[in-house]
Amino acid sequence: MLYLVFYFLFADVLNTTVTVISTLQYALVSYNTLQLTYLLIVGIFTQAVGIYAFWWVQKKYSLSTLTMFVWVVFWTMVLVGWGLVGAWTDKFGFKNVWEIWAYQAFYGLLVCPWYSYSQTMISEVIPEGREFLFFSLFSITGKTSAFIGPFVTSAISARTNNTSDSFYFLFALGIVSCGILFFINIPRSRRQCRTYLEAEASTLKGVSKSE
Repeated sequence: MLYLVFYFLFADVLNTTVTVISTLQYALVSYNTLQLTYLLIVGIFTQAVGIYAFWWVQKKYSLSTLTMFVWVVFWTMVLVGWGLVGAWTDKFGFKNVWEIWAYQAFYGLLVCPWYSYSQTMISEVIPEGREFLFFSLFSITGKTSAFIGPFVTSAISARTNNTSDSFYFLFALGIVSCGILFFINIPRSRRQCRTYLEAEASTLKGVSKSE
């Protein structure tokens, strides 16, 4: 459950960050179709490279899923911090066209693996044989968190007339989420899962005998 709380909050941070950056991006490129197409191509290419690179590093150095996931979260917070700089200055923080190109590459290489590792992580902390139940809950959690960030950031932008001010909220929420992630312990989760399955089996055995 602790991981689901983290995922509920941090997925909202990432998805809303992408939305806010897209808003800033459209203001810079003025909906130039050709330029947006090139940006999309860069994004798709770097995403493929990024996912493969994370997989290669994990396999080569025998790193745990949690270790790789923490790095993805770290780079996501760097992305949010990048946007936050734009609340203080007009010279940096997704205020230049070159930054949008850099963002596409950064996101693809270092942030996009979130979508694979966040789902892999849930398999590390759920009881064996109950995957369908917890993955359903995982899916619902991701969808229900999607409205909070856009709602709050829209209110902030409307109040301050500065879209970049939204990153204050996103950065703070990200820090809270990281605090929760710090307490996630995979070995302990596996022990708790075994205890849960043993208790469930004992209960079912008792019910069977009573019948």
